[in-house]
Amino acid sequence: MIIRALLPKLTPKTVKEKIIVLLASEFPLTVKDLKLKIKSNFNVSVSYQSVHKELNHLISDEIIINDNKKYLLNVEWIKQVGLFSDLIVSNYTSQKKHSINKLLELKNDGDSLSFDFESYAQLDNYFLELIDYFNEFFEKDKKILMHYSHNWWPLMYPLREKEVVAKLKSEIYCLCGANSNIDKFCINFEKGIGIKVLYVNNPHLHWHLNVMGDLIFSFYGDDSINKDINDFFIKYKELRNLDLKGLTDIIQKKGKFRVLVVKDSQFAKSILEEIKIFN
Repeated sequence: MIIRALLPKLTPKTVKEKIIVLLASEFPLTVKDLKLKIKSNFNVSVSYQSVHKELNHLISDEIIINDNKKYLLNVEWIKQVGLFSDLIVSNYTSQKKHSINKLLELKNDGDSLSFDFESYAQLDNYFLELIDYFNEFFEKDKKILMHYSHNWWPLMYPLREKEVVAKLKSEIYCLCGANSNIDKFCINFEKGIGIKVLYVNNPHLHWHLNVMGDLIFSFYGDDSINKDINDFFIKYKELRNLDLKGLTDIIQKKGKFRVLVVKDSQFAKSILEEIKIFN
């Protein structure tokens, strides 16, 4: 079972597992190198034929690569293992009902999923996680377009936002529907970390939709909490008087939020036409 080779506290049992463990720390290695190291590291004698047979199986499974009769782990396989383990940790530590793993179920145009959230804090975390893992789902030529009536991520999660955007290989565009001093501050912050952001006063844009690759995220917020947010941005016009605790309380306030995710390549392409605003 290959999974044993990935767990440091478990001793690899099979020759295949031992090969993976050895190549994880030292590479590239020849068949002879692997045979000798299996003996010295695990006190097990194996034949050349046995090592060669397992190497061929691992090559067939795209786990290792043969580089001129020297063997090393396939970096793409390592990345997939890392993504899988990261998502498991994320799912279990937060006990989420709305894992981004579920997006893998959207295989054909027209496929859809919906998720319910209890607060803007949960919804924000979901979209930040989507950006964080975006290039594990999509190639770097795919784009992200987000819409929001007010901008508070740089106030609530500045370090997290900076980290996920720095990791992102794709272009990300954001359209903000308000230009209060708080919104302007947040827009300038996001521009500084590599996001293309504009204030746009156009009611005909898709304000309740975000596009990520060929996935369309339609989101609905709690009306009462939306009113609280609008009232907050009206009340606090200057950053020096900003009640950050008050904003945090609103973002964490329990309510009804829903996201509908639809895979639709053509509609996504149509919405992404809004990016022309940035030209």
